[in-house]
Amino acid sequence: MFPTEPKLSLCIPTKEAGKELFNKFMRELDKTTGVFKYIVQMTEIYGIMIGCSFGTIFISLFYIYLLKCITKPLLYTSMLLILIFFVLCGAWCW
Repeated sequence: MFPTEPKLSLCIPTKEAGKELFNKFMRELDKTTGVFKYIVQMTEIYGIMIGCSFGTIFISLFYIYLLKCITKPLLYTSMLLILIFFVLCGAWCW
């Protein structure tokens, strides 16, 4: 196994053993998934990610502004159409 040291009634690996286990785990993870290629690519597209983040905020604020402008006319138009529909239905049933 690996060397441990007692802390708070637990057996915890020593720092050297922990580093060795961590490095072994990371090598195995990279071998099976290639995760470190993606981490390197994330550092290369850092500016694009920031631009997309600010773009998303801008688009969200613009959408909220459009909803604020369009909601009231849309609501009153739908209420008027419902009223006209009920009046026409009442006239037809008469």
